[in-house]
Amino acid sequence: MAEHGDGFRKLEMQRAPRAPEASTPEQRHWRRYKTSLVTKAYAAVHCVAFSPAAPYDFAVTNSTRVQIYGSRGKAVKKTISRFKDIVYTTSFRDDGKLLVAAGEERIVKVFDVESGGMLRMLKGHSKPVHSCGFSRDRLHCISGGDDAVVKYWDVATGEETMNLEGHKDHVRCVTTSPTSQDVVVSGSYDHTVKLWDCRKGASVLTVDHGGPVQAVLMLPGGGVMVTAGGNVMKVWDVLAGGRVLHAMANHSKPITCLAYDENGGRILSGSLDHHLKVYDVQEYRVRYSLDYQQPILSLGFSQNQSTIAVGMANGLLNVRSRPTEEEKLSKVKAKKNPRGGTFQYFIRGQYDKANEEDDFRVERIRKQKLAPYDKMLKKFPYGTALDAALRTTNPLIIASLLHELYVRDCARIALSGRDDTTLIPILKFICKYISVQTYTSLLTDVSNTILELYTVIIGRSEAVDELLWKIRMRVHEQLMMDANLVALQGSLELILASTLH
Repeated sequence: MAEHGDGFRKLEMQRAPRAPEASTPEQRHWRRYKTSLVTKAYAAVHCVAFSPAAPYDFAVTNSTRVQIYGSRGKAVKKTISRFKDIVYTTSFRDDGKLLVAAGEERIVKVFDVESGGMLRMLKGHSKPVHSCGFSRDRLHCISGGDDAVVKYWDVATGEETMNLEGHKDHVRCVTTSPTSQDVVVSGSYDHTVKLWDCRKGASVLTVDHGGPVQAVLMLPGGGVMVTAGGNVMKVWDVLAGGRVLHAMANHSKPITCLAYDENGGRILSGSLDHHLKVYDVQEYRVRYSLDYQQPILSLGFSQNQSTIAVGMANGLLNVRSRPTEEEKLSKVKAKKNPRGGTFQYFIRGQYDKANEEDDFRVERIRKQKLAPYDKMLKKFPYGTALDAALRTTNPLIIASLLHELYVRDCARIALSGRDDTTLIPILKFICKYISVQTYTSLLTDVSNTILELYTVIIGRSEAVDELLWKIRMRVHEQLMMDANLVALQGSLELILASTLH
């Protein structure tokens, strides 16, 4: 009860325990990503690549151009159109200053991000290039194409320094180890994923995914690798010689792209089934799923966890973003109080907070206004207090007052001495709410008290008798339901027990 000015405590509402939240912290986290941009490109969006360096801009390939968007995706900062055919792949260097891109032209091109100027043209592939990127030393880049070859390039000279041959079909994805500048990983339509040692120029590990490999991802530490092909995603222990740690088939159509959330330890996968799924790296279970309008071809996730960009087969680019911690803090700024004697100080309004420099704050205890039933409780006519609560028709107030009467051991006093006119509202309340789990126990006690007090007058009022009969039938229905639920529980336990053996 709330304390009143003279020591009287107002009626405390008897609320039911709070039910567990329907959503998990994981779900609430991903729901914070709100759509900030949906735009239609000329052709399919084959690749989305985020810059690893702040402000985490991202590049998008569609048709014969590469567009660089701001970190929130609200505006195109630069368009690179130095291509004669479709661009399939692009990637930033880890300092965000250079960009590499390639496609149907079979030429790997290196650009300066600031100016958009082309710095190098790396020629050597005989068929279209579908994947490219920079090595960790920033001096080399890698590429893989439909000629089943992985090439290692020297960016400074523009020369091919290594030709990694071993795949028997199109190479669709290449990446580098996060811990070694000499290790390159490639995935191919020949169902294999190969780890290459660029110092030897040969494959040091080959694993069979079991289907055409569309995407490959190396987790931090370089000891775990994720591959995607068909609708299956597999996790491999590289240090144990390519042992499968886990296999997941949560998509209904082929997986086309993978991304990793380094801060949250989550793997993201996009598929032709229009779904983006989020997995944890402890149990490799799906923690969240996002739905999109069209088949997903490409996916990017910013390192500061603020933006998700998804490219689709019909040319749609969907960007979802959420405020970063820095942006949240920047919005929470202390309001500058106007200086005394100025016009702004004069018009500041009644809701303006006091300026500690010019104003003095005096706290005053306000007298609380009591509800009619609280006034009656304070004066002790408990029957009148119950009638006042019944007039509110609020079940929470009525139940709370009945509970308070039982706590004070005054329930019999409040319920006794009534005629049919004042007894009927109580019986109607019992009939309506006795089957509600929150009030069942309390109203059972109230019903027993009424039966003890008014047994001798049963049969004298048709209205009272009818309500008592309805209460009896309501209790009977509830007991029958409980019996049926117990029988159902037994049947379910029998079925579950048989499935476990």
